[in-house]
Amino acid sequence: MSPPAGRGPAFEIKSRIVHANTVTVPRSRYPIKPPKGLTASDLRLPKFIRREDMMKLLSGTQKNNPAKLASVHGLVTAELAVTFPDIDKQWQRSTGAQNRVSWRFLGGDLVLEVTITVHVLEDDRPLDKDGLSQKLFAVIWEHELLHVLDDIEIVRDWLPEQVRQDEWTRRYLVDVQELPDPTFNHYIRQDNLTSWFRDGPWLGERNRRAGIRDSAANYADVSDAINGIRAEMTNR
Repeated sequence: MSPPAGRGPAFEIKSRIVHANTVTVPRSRYPIKPPKGLTASDLRLPKFIRREDMMKLLSGTQKNNPAKLASVHGLVTAELAVTFPDIDKQWQRSTGAQNRVSWRFLGGDLVLEVTITVHVLEDDRPLDKDGLSQKLFAVIWEHELLHVLDDIEIVRDWLPEQVRQDEWTRRYLVDVQELPDPTFNHYIRQDNLTSWFRDGPWLGERNRRAGIRDSAANYADVSDAINGIRAEMTNR
């Protein structure tokens, strides 16, 4: 996504999706219906964790538990990074009156990278040759994949335009105003540009979508399905 023609240097806002879960799982391996919009590469085996570790994630930052769920079987966490791939080539240093140092943007890419991790309780790990445990896992994983889709779509489709229209971007990338050296160090060298966009538009939109996915009505359906399968496992 480039700025309007004739204003400032050429630059492009690029999105990058990173899956912290490393093992891809064929769709046919478990009885799931992945949400439309995910590719085969997005189907990654979750990280199985103890209940106490899940609770630590839930009691952490709002971006990990925006719906404030007290107990869950699965959770998707995401970390955003906003970076310039080659700072020294993309920013020009100048020294002005009284040896005041400033920086000016020269162009190039601005990368929005999200790292996504899917967590599922160890108690819900699917067992070989156990159809009910695999069915239970599929219900949980399928719901978490909705959050994965949201995290991908936010960074790929929604966030780039928000970043392009942001006051900081327009001031320093489009209009190419000079950045005083302390401000440059704060936002670029110390990576506070990530905080600017993470704690602003990204977190708000992520919480909004998670609140819909984990609404009382929607999560009740997931809980009912889990409880029904658990009952079958107990009574077999």
